[in-house]
Amino acid sequence: MGALGLQDVSKPTSETVVSLGTLAELTGFPVDYIKRELLLDGEVEEDMGIEELRKKVLAYLDSNF
Repeated sequence: MGALGLQDVSKPTSETVVSLGTLAELTGFPVDYIKRELLLDGEVEEDMGIEELRKKVLAYLDSNF
């Protein structure tokens, strides 16, 4: 796996999976905090698709800035 737990960091596709555990390690935020801030409680396991993560991050940014 590459950076951020991505399977292929050169060309992310809709099938690319992000490991929330790896994202937590690289950002220094606990997985539970990431899930809570992106409103992921109960919605996902430890991995999610890159497109879904992008949507959640954009929604978070829109609601907070």
